[in-house]
Amino acid sequence: MLRVLTSLAGASLIGALLGGFAAQTPEARRTPPAPYAALTSPTAAMGIVFSDICMTAVRDGSSIEALALDHWLRPVPPRSTGSPTATAAWRLASYSKVFVVALPNGGCSASVEGGDPEALREAAVALTARHGAFVEGQTIPADNNSRTAWCTGEAHRPMIAVLVKRTQARRAAFVANVFRAEDDRPSFCTPARG
Repeated sequence: MLRVLTSLAGASLIGALLGGFAAQTPEARRTPPAPYAALTSPTAAMGIVFSDICMTAVRDGSSIEALALDHWLRPVPPRSTGSPTATAAWRLASYSKVFVVALPNGGCSASVEGGDPEALREAAVALTARHGAFVEGQTIPADNNSRTAWCTGEAHRPMIAVLVKRTQARRAAFVANVFRAEDDRPSFCTPARG
């Protein structure tokens, strides 16, 4: 009889514990739905890696890794991205190579291999408004790309998004490096005088 009562009490306790777990509210942070559009759309993929991950991580000081994993990216070896400075990297499932890279200075880099470079740059500029009041700074042309700085207005530690538009083939169509200035507002945040 004692065994039966002990078994019943144990079963009741387990039932109460399981019922308590089931009644708990789910976590506030949820993984967004799978980004199916990013499989074939370079612009959709860029929106995820540039805006949802890099811009959000730098603006909020949040974990690049946590945001990447929450947005369905998977870890890859940093060397596979072609970045010599990457400390960690994640790849988004897409028909082309789409990466997020953590940089040593706490910054974040997003790249999209496929797509129209000008269309991707225009879409990225439009997305900056979600993260602050960005102003176009200087554009620096190079042999195979042009780099344009977009900066927030703070005099100390502004947020900076350097949008790299490739101008030659066999390179990613879009790259963005997002970071905060280490100190005062850099001179490249001021538009060049015409």
